Amino acid sequence: MAAGFIRRLGWILAGVLAGPAVLAHPVHTSVAEADYNRSTRTLEIAVRVFADDFEAALSARARGKISLENTPPAQLDAVIRAYVMESFTVKTSDGKPVACRWIGRELKDQANELWLYFEAALPGGIDGTRLRHALLIEQFSDQLNSIRVNDGTRTLTLLFFPDRGEKIVPRAP
Repeated sequence: MAAGFIRRLGWILAGVLAGPAVLAHPVHTSVAEADYNRSTRTLEIAVRVFADDFEAALSARARGKISLENTPPAQLDAVIRAYVMESFTVKTSDGKPVACRWIGRELKDQANELWLYFEAALPGGIDGTRLRHALLIEQFSDQLNSIRVNDGTRTLTLLFFPDRGEKIVPRAP
């Protein structure tokens, strides 16, 4: 099991080091950043996915071609929001779902990246929050997702494999 994890991590690092110039990627990954804003008591989330992978997932879900550049913006936003809010979930420490507020999206076409932005109100803080990052796992059997969580005093990374569910943000020491 450890060898498989190390091999996957090696592929991720190779993909990151190769940079955005590589349009065909050997592994399917997405990276999320979740920053807890203490003044607004919200978890501010930004998710980066490969645009071509995301289009493939949206098209499969819609049972028709979805294009980030050609699908009418209102239709595209509705499809993206529904998929993201179903696949990326936030729950309080006692397991209650938290509604996420959609902020928007940004396509960085030269890098084949799509950034998705949303936030979740967490008045009780980040400790014990349950996160699930399942974007693209139904599309790619080797999908590996991660979330870098930062609460201002610490930063940690949560890894999500296709056969795993949610992760709990540990309480600060």
